[in-house]
Order: sequence, then structure tokens, then C-alpha cells
Amino acid sequence: MLASIVLPLCVPVFLYIIVNLLLPDKTPRHGIYATPGGKWYSLKWLFIYCMLKLRHRQMTKQNKLCDKPGDADQKSAGFGIRSHNTGAEMELFTDLTDKPHDNNSVYLYGINPVDGTWIGVRIAKRQNGVREVWFFLRLPGLNYDLLLPQHPDTMVPDVNSNGFEGAGLKIEVTEPMNTWNITYEGNCRLASRDCSSDQEGDNPDQKGDGKLVYVSCSLKWRATTPYVNFDTDISLRLMAQNIAKEKWTREFFDNMKRLHQTHYEQFGEMAGSVNISGHPEQHVTARGVRDRSFGPRMWDGFYSYCLLFAQFQDGTSLHAGSFCIPNIFSHLNSGFFINKQGVIVKTVSSTLSLPDLMPETTPPKTFTFDMKMENGATYSFTVDMESSVVLIPDDKLDIKIHETKAAFTMNGIPGHGIGEWLTRPR
Repeated sequence: MLASIVLPLCVPVFLYIIVNLLLPDKTPRHGIYATPGGKWYSLKWLFIYCMLKLRHRQMTKQNKLCDKPGDADQKSAGFGIRSHNTGAEMELFTDLTDKPHDNNSVYLYGINPVDGTWIGVRIAKRQNGVREVWFFLRLPGLNYDLLLPQHPDTMVPDVNSNGFEGAGLKIEVTEPMNTWNITYEGNCRLASRDCSSDQEGDNPDQKGDGKLVYVSCSLKWRATTPYVNFDTDISLRLMAQNIAKEKWTREFFDNMKRLHQTHYEQFGEMAGSVNISGHPEQHVTARGVRDRSFGPRMWDGFYSYCLLFAQFQDGTSLHAGSFCIPNIFSHLNSGFFINKQGVIVKTVSSTLSLPDLMPETTPPKTFTFDMKMENGATYSFTVDMESSVVLIPDDKLDIKIHETKAAFTMNGIPGHGIGEWLTRPR
């Protein structure tokens, strides 16, 4: 009786083991990018999914997924565990560790698709008073972009400030997870637009006529959605896929723990005034995203990435990403929606594929991809890249970041946003 029950269960298990013992390792695409499938993939996926589920459930029982102040173990953060217990604690955390590649950054962008306004700012705190500073501004009625004088270089040394400040730019929280102030006082360089065009694509300096003008701006950013914490709010199914498709070694798991960084995002809108010498004051409004990251950030560890943000006419906000960091994840996908009711809908699978998007070093002009969501719905996207601003995050590395305005459609619904691409020579 027992044999008649056990034997049918043992046969498929035995066959699975035999097949996987005989199955060769799956060859990464272009010798870099891991893909799902291959030896032991389904077993690896099930094991990791169960571990992530247990980890998440354990923290829920300990009430550390709730916004209650208290101590949190930052060394254990990630994969279902928060670095801080509350959003306010994360927002106000501006410290750096003594690790040489530590990073603590804030980034915001905004676009107004009606009048063409485009604003992008970022400050990353680094060791020894170094800051990475991004600032670019496109305004209606002005035929040039406004960039920092040292653009495309972003490294600013000897900053004597504990906050997010450098090169005349200051970004500071006024109400955690709700409002931030952005101010800039200083010279900007007038730069010709459309750096992504064939004619200017070989000129990442984006020099334009090179004239310096004095710019003063004051903007307030206000959240319009809840925040998404990548330590706890990304689909466990998708994360299990990201881990299972990689080759498992001791070094892989050590790097996954050692190089983890906390990252969260929130959509919102900004409004304020911009004064340019010789021009009348302009009032600007724009919609976009704000993100925060803290933890190790080594630009030389990146091979490539594509990061998409968009907001659609039906009130939906989108994040979709694909990243290649060979020492950790050679092909990591991420994604979520926030609908107009403020509900976060997690992505469980995505066809956004770096080896298809960038077989070489040039970001595509137009592409499509699909995402399947946790609620069972599937969405199809078309993305048309427009003009770009090119930045160099580290002057010692041959790496470029392309911030690109983009037009989106989601199942036929129009939207707007950006694509951020990291490229390096092959």
C-alpha cells in the first residue's frame, strides 16, 4: 500500500535528478548575461523563494515591516528585511560608513510634457568630502540646456557639509516621505540640446556655445504616491528568479551580502521658480520620481543597465529596470506599478532584456517589452527615446550615464518619463 503511494512520487524526482545531472550549464548570453533555465534552475528558484518567504514572514511577526520607530539591524537588511523601521528614519539617514565605496544619495527628476520643462538633480555623498553632483535644466523658451560648468564630470571634491549639498546645489528633506526642497545658486553653462542625435552623439561634453549664466532656482517636491522600498516591496517571485538564474558560488552569496544597498523610490511633483540672468523669472511645474540609495556603490562594477520611470494619463506610475553587475547579478530585473489609487502592484516577470536592448554600447531609440504583474495582468509597453544628457559618474572610469527623455505607451495609454542607461566600452 505504502509502495503504491511513494513510488509514483519517487519516479519524477529521480528523473528530475538524472536530467539535471546530465544537463550542461546554461551559457550566458554574450558571455555575460544569465538567463532563466538550465541545471537545477527550478529547484534553486523554489529553495530561494521559500527562504525569502520565511524571511519576510519572520520580520512581519516581529513588526519590523510596520512604521514603528526602533532599532534595526542594517547589516541584515535586504531580501525582506528593512534597514530602518520607519520611512522617517530612512529619510533622515545621511551617514557614511568607513568603507571606501560607500554611497548615500538622493535623486529627483521632473518632466512637464506640455511645455517641455525637464529637471534632473542628484547628489551622492562619498568619502573624504567628495560629492557626485548632477544638475540639468531645460526650460520652455530657452534654446539651450543649463548644465553645471564642469559637465559632463560630476565629481566635486572638498565639500564641507553633512547634508546633500555641493557645487551650489542643495537638496533637503522638510517632511519625511512627503516634501523636499531643491535649491541651486551659481553659474550654469549653456549647452546645445539633443546630445543623443547622430550629429551630437559623439560629443558627450555637450558644449553648445559654452556661455556661463547665473542661475537661481527654488523648487519644492511633493510626494503623490507611497514609497516603494526595494528591501521589502519587490516581488519575491521575481527576486527568486534573479538569484536562481545565476551560477551559485560562495563568492556570489558573499558579494550579495557585502554589496547590498538600500534603495527606495517615490513618485511626485515639483513646482517653483527659476531665475536666469538676463531673462524674466519662470515658474515651473513637473512630475517625476525621487529615489534614495545608501550602501556600497562601485561604478566600476557595473557593466550596463537600463532604468525606466514613467507616468501615464490614467494615473499609473511605472518603474522597470534591468541591471548587469557581474560580481553580483549579471541580469537583474525589477519592476512595479503604483495605480491612481496608490496601490503598489509588483512585477513577477519582465521581458526587459539588456542583451536585446544593448548588444553593443548604444542605447536603443525605440523598443518594446512586456511585464506580468502579481495580480495576473500583463502589460505591453512601447518606449521612444528622445533627447539625452550624458554624465560621467567617475572621472577615473570610462563609463557614461545617459539621462534620456522618453515617450511611453502602456497597452495603448500614453505617458512620459525617462530612460537612464549606463554604458561602457565592450
